[in-house]
Amino acid sequence: MRIKLHYEGTSAQDAPGWAQTLEAQMSKQLGPLLVKHGAEDSVLHATLGKPKRGSKAFTVRLHMHLPGKKIIAASAEGADPVVASEAAMARLFREAKKHFELLRGQDQYKRKARRERLQALKEQIAALPEAVATQAQQGIEALLQRLEAVARRELAYLRAVGDLPSDYPTVRDVVDEAAAATKAAWQPGADPEAVYRQLLKNLFKAIDREVAASRQYGEAVSLDAPVPTDAQDDAESMVEEELYEYYQPDDTLSIADVLPETVEAAAESTDQPAAAERAGEQAYVVDVLKDLPVAWRRALLLAELDALAHAAIAEVLDTSERSVVGWIEQAQSFVEARLKDAGIVRPTGEGRVRLTLWLQGGGR
Repeated sequence: MRIKLHYEGTSAQDAPGWAQTLEAQMSKQLGPLLVKHGAEDSVLHATLGKPKRGSKAFTVRLHMHLPGKKIIAASAEGADPVVASEAAMARLFREAKKHFELLRGQDQYKRKARRERLQALKEQIAALPEAVATQAQQGIEALLQRLEAVARRELAYLRAVGDLPSDYPTVRDVVDEAAAATKAAWQPGADPEAVYRQLLKNLFKAIDREVAASRQYGEAVSLDAPVPTDAQDDAESMVEEELYEYYQPDDTLSIADVLPETVEAAAESTDQPAAAERAGEQAYVVDVLKDLPVAWRRALLLAELDALAHAAIAEVLDTSERSVVGWIEQAQSFVEARLKDAGIVRPTGEGRVRLTLWLQGGGR
């Protein structure tokens, strides 16, 4: 836990010991609460200001980002900055506790909804003839390794941008649900590639449901109640805090989360300097892909890394082949522009960036 201090119309000399007092106040309740919920890396932004020149009153404003794309804020005013900080910290603690309770309820709801979906699928599977169920099980098991690689990659990207928490759902959760949905709708004599496309389609549906369930619940607001102060205006009034108005998940996306075999191959290379340079470029490409819209990224990676034809991708993503072509073109243009900005040269002889060359070690 860190505290980032800001002064507005005042200075540290006007309130000696304020920083130390703030740390002590944070360690009493808020700190243990953050540790309990795995948010110990959160940064508390504290601003000490004086609303008017010559005023003896101090204003303390606090805000911080919490898991679940949530910004909590609290403020208090008083002649003593220590007393004002205590009041603001108490309010911030209540907001944090309320948010974590909401997340806990949300998590229970997500897990309950998933159990209900799996139970319904199991009932459908139980109704299948034994021969059909056996054929489905064998056909699906042969494709699970390919499916798990896609699931691991997709979850890594969605967690990197903050759309999913770090611990749920797991790769096994979404793969099991995709397999169950595919088995429940099994068509005897299906081609393995057709089965794989159906598995991918059900996988993305399962993941998208979890993303939707992870979004914050809205809270009812009375139409007769006074309009609250605009939180964005409050944030903009804080010195040097404009950059922290929005939720900022971890920007680091490890290439090992997406293509672990690439890291191993690079580490085994005899040309260590060149291998290190390629690994850096690969990691940059992986991180650039994080910034793509979800549909663009899925279409591009399915084409590049999974070698699916445009028609197959259209089936998986439940869209038209024309849309898939457009998404891939736009994604390639985006990636190419970012590589150019970074001074990374495209692979020799390639008119378009080919991710397979970058991500599988063939960079230049």
